[in-house]
Amino acid sequence: MNTSLTFEVLLYLNSYYFGLFSVCEIGINIVKAINLTLPNIWTDFGILMAICGLELIRVVLGRKGNLTESNWTVLIAILLTLPSIMGVFYFMLWQSLVLRLEYIMCTIQLCFQTAEVVFGVLCLLPICKKTEY
Repeated sequence: MNTSLTFEVLLYLNSYYFGLFSVCEIGINIVKAINLTLPNIWTDFGILMAICGLELIRVVLGRKGNLTESNWTVLIAILLTLPSIMGVFYFMLWQSLVLRLEYIMCTIQLCFQTAEVVFGVLCLLPICKKTEY
């Protein structure tokens, strides 16, 4: 099994899913800000914008590192997944009001990120490297 190809496909799919995820989260947070008086609404917006920037950098670095077979770039992309996972956990569990739609979308995002970490680590292992003659 070619782990590099699987990692690339996961990054590609996650780039589209995260776009959908962020647009839905922005819309849900706007509706929450208009209809409800939540104390942490600006914190939620700040964390969402930080996650958006972090995911953009992570996916670009991961795809570039995978295509050029640069171990350091893939490693940085894997390490950037950890704060991104914490941000998704914030929207999934620690937010002041969590909707069921948000919970489902965060679960799907966490599945993508977990699979990317697993296949990213497998890409870094020397066993998976092609032998050069």
